[in-house]
Amino acid sequence: MSKILPKFLIVILTFLVFLSSCRKKEFDEFYGRPENLGEPIYQQLQAKGNFIQFLSCVDKANYKETLSTAGSWTVFAPTDEAFKTYMQENGLTEIPTDLATRIVRFSMIYDGEKTERLSDFFSVKGFVKNTGFRRRTVYYDFVYDDKDLNGNPIKAIATNRNGVYFPGDFNNKSVTYFLSPFMGFAGLSATDYNFFYPNIPFNGSNIGPARLLSDQQNIIAENGVIHVIDRVLTPPLNIDQYINSKPDYSVFKNLLDKFVTFGINAEISHRYEVLTGKAGNVYVKSYSTLLGFSPNNENYLKVDANDAQQSSYSILAPTNGAVETYAKNVLLKYWRKRGVTTLNELYVVAPDVIRDYVNSHLYTSTVWPSKFALTQNFLGDLTKQTTADVIDRQVLSNGFFYGTNKSQDASVFSTVYGNVNLDPDFNIMKQALLYFNLSIPLKIPSIRYLVIPIPDATLRKMGFTYDPFFVSQPIRGDLTAFRRILQTHIIPLGNRPIPNFTSGAGILEASNGEYIKYDRGRLLSAGTQDSVAVAKQTIPVDSVSTTPVNGAVVYGKEALTYTVLPVGKHIEKYGNVPAAPYYNFFQYLFNSFIYNKTTGAITGLTDGVNYTVFVPTNAAIVAAVRAGLLPGNPATGVPNFTATDGISVTLVNKFIQYHIINKATVVSDGEKIGQFESLLKDDNGDAAKINVSINTVNSLQLRDVTGATVNVLLGANDRSNVLSNRTVIHQINTYLKYQF
Repeated sequence: MSKILPKFLIVILTFLVFLSSCRKKEFDEFYGRPENLGEPIYQQLQAKGNFIQFLSCVDKANYKETLSTAGSWTVFAPTDEAFKTYMQENGLTEIPTDLATRIVRFSMIYDGEKTERLSDFFSVKGFVKNTGFRRRTVYYDFVYDDKDLNGNPIKAIATNRNGVYFPGDFNNKSVTYFLSPFMGFAGLSATDYNFFYPNIPFNGSNIGPARLLSDQQNIIAENGVIHVIDRVLTPPLNIDQYINSKPDYSVFKNLLDKFVTFGINAEISHRYEVLTGKAGNVYVKSYSTLLGFSPNNENYLKVDANDAQQSSYSILAPTNGAVETYAKNVLLKYWRKRGVTTLNELYVVAPDVIRDYVNSHLYTSTVWPSKFALTQNFLGDLTKQTTADVIDRQVLSNGFFYGTNKSQDASVFSTVYGNVNLDPDFNIMKQALLYFNLSIPLKIPSIRYLVIPIPDATLRKMGFTYDPFFVSQPIRGDLTAFRRILQTHIIPLGNRPIPNFTSGAGILEASNGEYIKYDRGRLLSAGTQDSVAVAKQTIPVDSVSTTPVNGAVVYGKEALTYTVLPVGKHIEKYGNVPAAPYYNFFQYLFNSFIYNKTTGAITGLTDGVNYTVFVPTNAAIVAAVRAGLLPGNPATGVPNFTATDGISVTLVNKFIQYHIINKATVVSDGEKIGQFESLLKDDNGDAAKINVSINTVNSLQLRDVTGATVNVLLGANDRSNVLSNRTVIHQINTYLKYQF
């Protein structure tokens, strides 16, 4: 037994050793380092022999271990020849440690990627083909010296979001590259690249100002991928840093600074103390969310963690002279009468104007040189400048910078809205337009309008004010009435020319479907014409500005009001005596069961709805009696206004209803033609139609259901285009005939 046990143990141990050896072999085969895998990045560059300067920088930056061990990096490695050129251009005999660190960290991007992947956007849902042109590098700025809003020295750090700061995000700078897959997909060409780098040939393998060496790309290393480049890359400034470094943009920078805040961050202050041994508060420099973006934010929108790979910010920064010229001619044009002569003073009284001016130069997208005219700024305007206006162009770490010798002529200033927006005499109207969301279409250059501003003094007399203290409802007064009045002062022009307000006459449809009239330098509305005082029945036109890009602004000192009288009262005005043009029609209306003799209301007419009333002449009413369409003597045509039998009542009701267009107002302005429903309906509820067959400024012709032609009388002594309560009344030469 004792002899058998040792032999048994020997067999068992031999088996275990064999089994262990087999398992180690399998483990090594599965987990061991593949024989064809390249050495780590550092060792491969070292072996090549022409990266001495770059590796010296790596050593100085203390990144040797990082690039010699596990990880996943993409490294854009400049050759010694590239360093020689760089040092000559910058007058250097050696690379100091700080610069070496900047070069190395900016040459490293996260994740080892071959060139075919660099043009893909690595989104949270996976790679999006050919939509990427930037990658986050290892380099980031930390705490720096700055001055607070009072000019006191402070330690600051740039924000890493628009409107908020996350201490865990280092705000890494991105490198911008111009590779063929992305450039072709985005419809870009060498023109876009050479606009920034005019002396460097574009070959579709450009990394900023450098180029990938064609035979030394996609070098696979144990810890990433190496791409050899022919120039040394250094971290560019961001938009905030660049504009702060250039005195040529100091006036625009001063406007940007008005939206800057500095807030103490305890976590960054502690981190700064630990790293430097120096105690002190560190302030986060942020820009207001009122701006399109924070110019010192190295990230993009962060809707996706890596969205900075596929887009960036852009700015068209006007030079000092460009800002001052625009301020003189536009921004301060109306304010000088109030003693406001500088942009700093304007910011105090109208900060929104400065905000809009700044935002008109900011873009939350990449503005490519070849796509200036196709790109919208933060305000939604297409770029009005061209590359010919650009005197300075830079690819920065968080976007493109264009220094321009012109200001962007923003739509909020150049349209009809601009006249109200910029003139302090119309502040209440401006605030009301914003409050009621009526300003948006007025700012669109392609949609033409006529605007009649209402002075603050007039609105105050009417009981309307603006008080920002009441945040939820800063417009004080009857809001329903104010909105209706404002809409009456906004006239869509369409393709029509600007009317001749000095010597011409006509009728115009306002944005709410009501109408106003102009006649040789005077304006009137349904409300003004009801005024007891003759002098108040029309409003003199003081002047007309045709400088807005989308129409004109007509100035007067009063408001065009609406009438509160029912339509029946305006018919009565021209029908109260036998000689009056509406007399016969009104007498039938007055004595009908659909008319309220006390209020003047007509049954079937609903408040807030638009109508058109056609009133036949007195002679035409006589003809209708002869035709049996109205009660009276068919032989003589003498009307019977007071008949009360059922047949007579029905005749009168149908006649009146067929002479009223329902839910639409038609005037002689050349705009509306076609079929319109009347108030008259058959037993099935179908409305009888009136056809407007001709509509010009000189002719308005109708056809009834029988095909008979009826003309609106538009002579000087005829009562047509009479303004009423959301209604216009016309005199017609004969009656409209229905068939049921």
